[in-house]
Amino acid sequence: MDQNIQEEEEILDEKQIQDKIRYQKIQQEIQESQDRSTETLQKMKLTFQTINEVQEQARSTVDNIDNFQKTFSITMDKLLENIGKSLVSNSISSSEHNPKTAQEITIQQAKQLITKNTVLLCGAGLSQASGIPTSIEQNRCWIKGQSSYQLQKLKTRDFLLDQPEIYWEWHKQFKSQTQDKIPNAGHIAIKNFREQNPNVLIVNLSIDNILTSVLGSEQIKYGYFKEIYEINGNIQYMRCLYECTFQEGELMTVYDIPNFEQNEIPKCPICGAKARPHLLLLDEEILDENCRITEIQDQYSKCDTIIVIGTALQTHFAKTIVCEFIKKKATIIEINPEPLIEVGNTFWLKGKSEDILPELFY
Repeated sequence: MDQNIQEEEEILDEKQIQDKIRYQKIQQEIQESQDRSTETLQKMKLTFQTINEVQEQARSTVDNIDNFQKTFSITMDKLLENIGKSLVSNSISSSEHNPKTAQEITIQQAKQLITKNTVLLCGAGLSQASGIPTSIEQNRCWIKGQSSYQLQKLKTRDFLLDQPEIYWEWHKQFKSQTQDKIPNAGHIAIKNFREQNPNVLIVNLSIDNILTSVLGSEQIKYGYFKEIYEINGNIQYMRCLYECTFQEGELMTVYDIPNFEQNEIPKCPICGAKARPHLLLLDEEILDENCRITEIQDQYSKCDTIIVIGTALQTHFAKTIVCEFIKKKATIIEINPEPLIEVGNTFWLKGKSEDILPELFY
């Protein structure tokens, strides 16, 4: 009996010991959890303090930025105003700071103003009488079926790369409009004037090739001509999209555009890559290697008269060259149905180039 009681007590003691061990273990785990929680809470407290500090710094920074923006905006407004006042000669339009000085004259009066060192700046309006529409006539857009494309977007390198089929279809249609078109009286008058005045500098903004063909100019390299500077290129030619034949100090190599009968995108005959038109696209920079800009600037800097013929002066180059003549107080003669140049030593001959040029250059 006593032995049984003793065994039971031992079993009980063993159980108590195990329960105690489990209790201690649980207690230890709870304590460790509490310690970890306390540590986490401390870290969170520090984090929140940091966030509050960062937020305060951010608010301070934002306030500083706002103040800077206000100050900068005021400063820039004043700067732009001063620049505008100082660069009034870079505008062809009159303003309160740059009063209108242009005056309308007769053809006989204009004849007396022409000098030996003269620039002829010719625009697309010169070919209007030959049946080639200007972009203004076309409302600055090209209609294809139910679609309408703004020429300002279509005639860009980005558009050529993104939608080459559409671009070349427009090019094909415009090129066909220039085919078999005969020179008008304005083209012929310029040809005769050049023959009588070899020093005249002819800068052509049109791409239709009519004036070039009339002058019969010698090619200095395929697609580039000695007696005429074609700033915006020529509709008759193309070159490699990646300029595979370009070498430093030389002009790009250009080629005749093949027939569009297969409706295929033209390819470079040298490397086989896609071709591009030999035209200055609206999002491209004027470079020496494709329009001899340095040579042109050197030439027109020596001239004291410019005759502006049939251009709306919408390109940067066209406006820049006119502004250069305004700055140096040279003689400017504008021939346009609606004259644009209101400042400088400017004289208007209101009318169409095909009517005025034959009498002016007679």
